[in-house]
Amino acid sequence: MEALKQSNPGTVVVWKHKALVDGVYNSNLEVFEQVFWAFDPCVEGFKHCMSVICIDGTHLYGKYKGTLLVATSVDANFQVFPLAFALVEGENISSWSWLLGCIRVHVTQRDDLCVISDRHAGIIAAMNDPNVGFTEPRAYHRFCVRHLASNLKTHVRRNDMRDMFKAATYQRQERKLVVDMSLIGQACTKAIQYGICTTNFSKTFNNVLKGARFLPIMSLVELTFHRVNKYFPNRRELSQARSEQGLAYPPKVTSIMEKNIAKARYHKVEAYNRRLHIYQVETG
Repeated sequence: MEALKQSNPGTVVVWKHKALVDGVYNSNLEVFEQVFWAFDPCVEGFKHCMSVICIDGTHLYGKYKGTLLVATSVDANFQVFPLAFALVEGENISSWSWLLGCIRVHVTQRDDLCVISDRHAGIIAAMNDPNVGFTEPRAYHRFCVRHLASNLKTHVRRNDMRDMFKAATYQRQERKLVVDMSLIGQACTKAIQYGICTTNFSKTFNNVLKGARFLPIMSLVELTFHRVNKYFPNRRELSQARSEQGLAYPPKVTSIMEKNIAKARYHKVEAYNRRLHIYQVETG
């Protein structure tokens, strides 16, 4: 770890040791308990990302057990952005509180963050602990739509329910949400009564770390560095190429703007108070 910090200035590494092993205290013995790390380009890059942090955990296999906790964000092109990592003994209140606390101290002090996760009890408790630094209004906790939709399909056992649920969750107008939820209720009463269950958050970034769960700790950390490093040259080259072409926005944003402009052609806007930004909009 020290070699990693020396070769990559700005890298944050936080160790945590314990002296109590199998119920026996030894003041002269330091046993590894958990470690947090975040690379400087990720910390700096997050300043330009959306105010979103997705957290997830995945179990390690092989000789070295434990759980790898991963925090990611979303960049301007709506792509996953690696943020921070932690290796802990397991998913619990202590480990999730420690990860989020390290993020708050060493990665970002931004307010109005949205933290997306599954419904793990340890995450919920950590988010509600004011000492961790992610209570409202500094941060808001929400659950993953894709994860909930998959759970819905499992419990309701109807293939169309997941798509209907996802469509409803992405609505931006309350009246449209009410209509969608009504349609879901008419199609399947059980879907409306469905309770959210605890499973894992979507494994998007974990696919990037495929094969890493069998490695020793140092090899695992080095692999995260090399895998994360691939993100930056590729995206930097794409950004520079678009800038040279006179394109101000990334591909995803450009696509969204073009669709909105096309849709706006069929809208009628009547101004009531420009100073207060009050308008009436009729959709086509």
